[in-house]
Amino acid sequence: MSSKQQALWQQGQRYTQLQQWRQAIAAYEAIVDHDRGFVPAWLELSLAKEKLDAYRDARQATIEAARVVGIPPMAGMSVARRLRRFEALPELLDYIERTGLAGQVPAERLIDLASFFASAGLHEKTLGWIEHALKLRPDLAEAHNMHGLTLMFAGRSEAAAEAFERALKIRPTFASVYSVLSRVAKIDAVNNHVDALRKLPAQPGLTVKDESHLAYALHNELHELRDYDGAWQALERACRARRAQQPYDHAQTLAMFATLREIFDAAFCAAGPPKDAMPTNATSAGASSPVPLFIVGLHRSGTTLLERILSGHPDVADAGETYSFSAQLRIAADHGCNVIADQVIVDRARGYDYRAIGAGFLDSMTVRSHGRRFVTEKMNPNFILLGPIAKALPQARLLHMRRNPADTCFSNLRTLFTHEAAYSYDQIEMADYYKAYVELMAHWREVLPGRVFDIDYDAMVSEPETQARRIAEHCGFDFRPDMLQVDRASGMVATASSNQVRQGIMTNRGGIWRAYESHLGPMLDRLAQHGLA
Repeated sequence: MSSKQQALWQQGQRYTQLQQWRQAIAAYEAIVDHDRGFVPAWLELSLAKEKLDAYRDARQATIEAARVVGIPPMAGMSVARRLRRFEALPELLDYIERTGLAGQVPAERLIDLASFFASAGLHEKTLGWIEHALKLRPDLAEAHNMHGLTLMFAGRSEAAAEAFERALKIRPTFASVYSVLSRVAKIDAVNNHVDALRKLPAQPGLTVKDESHLAYALHNELHELRDYDGAWQALERACRARRAQQPYDHAQTLAMFATLREIFDAAFCAAGPPKDAMPTNATSAGASSPVPLFIVGLHRSGTTLLERILSGHPDVADAGETYSFSAQLRIAADHGCNVIADQVIVDRARGYDYRAIGAGFLDSMTVRSHGRRFVTEKMNPNFILLGPIAKALPQARLLHMRRNPADTCFSNLRTLFTHEAAYSYDQIEMADYYKAYVELMAHWREVLPGRVFDIDYDAMVSEPETQARRIAEHCGFDFRPDMLQVDRASGMVATASSNQVRQGIMTNRGGIWRAYESHLGPMLDRLAQHGLA
């Protein structure tokens, strides 16, 4: 680095510390104009652009950083993390392969690398690199935790529980491990973690996030032990902790949904792109692309079961939950957000190039389709985006899973989500969101005639073959009996239902809320007020 570049770097760092982003950008741009191979300046430029919500420029700066070869492994990991942030999946996988990054980073960083492979649906590589990391560093609690998660997604519950227990042996206060362990461990009066889960919140140094993980774990274990009053008390603590971390504004949700209905009326939805505008067999890169099967609905409505049924067909790849479509909307809007969509993305929807959005989505999903004709996309909140999806992807199938309101709402309440279900930690807000979801889905049916294919959860579990046949026919392939073998060992299920769905198609999952009915008055009354009892 020349003395001039060094001075510019110090200047950029100073402006970054002061959060004077435009001045910082000018300094970093001056560096890369002179030396396009200086990766730290590209990364800092990307961060500064993101702070100004110049999403496309921030993404492009990261792509430029990824073009530089021969950089130190840890700098390479920083580039890979930024590519992951922008959901630049093809570029991320190309970068990892081209740089040989996996063979260069220390064991503790292999965990991050494995998570990149997991996000791409490359679970065999994920498992391989995690097991390699454990050979190098068997004392890494994080590696044992990710090993357990990968095994859990693969349906190997007993091995997953053992991996989680190893993580806890190394770090007894590893709160997030308890919450996933409570979903796969066989809990009984002898084998449980109730005493530890009751004592751990008093440990110094635990965060509110830790408290929520521990409380959800305690709820799950007490529920399995049929101590429903104790389980309810734990669930109340869990919801309070999550609400403290993740506020929810229902008025903002209603405003966004109203804007969607205003923009995506029947005329706008019908206006294009025409069916021949977006090739159904080629992406922008010219490679063969799959037909997307969007599985939508509220969380815990049976969407994982539907994906398992679909992926039992040899022509269907299961991609699980991705932000691939939302990522294309962020590029189109030149705006970043951490959820499926926000008001800005919706406000700008009239001006999008939906053909480009569809092409970008197909490029990303082609990686996940593994050469099969169809690929699922099971990001539940995509129900919000059915209008944009229908415009961008006229060949896509839109499969909507719906379930009994009380079952769905209570199941949401007792599930620890990441950041996409902020409405689910309060009984009233949960019921109000359910109503808003029902109304938005009614709008999509009206303005997208024949596109939204409704599937009833109770019908699915009571007459699975009948429902699977009609779903297969709608999607465009023949029914296969293997589709009903949802407890098969093959395939990955990276959702909160990963353990349940491996137990086969069960008819006794409904009505769990009745054990807590005396505590659920606010939610049940609100649903009744909405005509959804």
